[in-house]
Amino acid sequence: MRFSTASLLALPLLAAATQEASPLDQAKAQAEYWFGKIASYIPNPNKPHSPQEPAAKAGGRTLNILTLNDWEQTIRSSVKPGSTKPEEWWILVTGGNKTCFGQCGKIEKAFNETALLWSLNPTAPHLGYLNCEAQPVLCNVWSSGPPSLQILEVLPAPAKVNIYTKGLNTTTTTVKTFTDLHASKAWKEQTPYEGLFHPFNGFFAKNGLALPIGYFFWAFAVIPSWMFMIGISFLSRSIMGRRGMGAQPARPAAGAAPAGGAAPPAR
Repeated sequence: MRFSTASLLALPLLAAATQEASPLDQAKAQAEYWFGKIASYIPNPNKPHSPQEPAAKAGGRTLNILTLNDWEQTIRSSVKPGSTKPEEWWILVTGGNKTCFGQCGKIEKAFNETALLWSLNPTAPHLGYLNCEAQPVLCNVWSSGPPSLQILEVLPAPAKVNIYTKGLNTTTTTVKTFTDLHASKAWKEQTPYEGLFHPFNGFFAKNGLALPIGYFFWAFAVIPSWMFMIGISFLSRSIMGRRGMGAQPARPAAGAAPAGGAAPPAR
């Protein structure tokens, strides 16, 4: 690497300019750096399933990509007002290297091929993807993880939505796995999920807490444990400091003898 004479002469000027930066400018630069760092970890609620969406290229039964902003609208829009027959949805919960250890590719391929096979089948369910790599908050809202299949029976609101969960094997799942399940309706033998984390009927969903809870669990998984320890340390020191400032020494009563001293003479 070559340095010109002009570059060498400019080094002292650059150093002087850096030293002349005010503490306010330095603090602002550090804040911008850390805000940018934190923002890079926040998941995009509209991020697609993958950069080259395999589901979009399937060409058969429509494959809906669920995102944090539109998942409920996507599912609800398939239900006709006043309908008494539930719409059936199959949501493949998948992921990438972080959430599925790179083992969900075979399942996705089988799911896409099933969509092609069901392109002209009027009894086939609605199909969708929930990718926990792209939508980690939504997976926490659903309390779901890959690889699994979420089967929904959806009626017009405010009717309850039945949800059945079936685990999938990353090595043995094929098109036949899905077609046999659809033909046998074996998932109906299970009891529908009715817990706190139910995305439609659960306590958190009904009270508007599902999204905050989803972000909380996402942050808990992303933020390093040492940052939590630092935060707890600062909080405990702040509380102890306030207690110390609030504990004032008691003032002696009028006429009382000072500590260690003699009582005042009687008159």
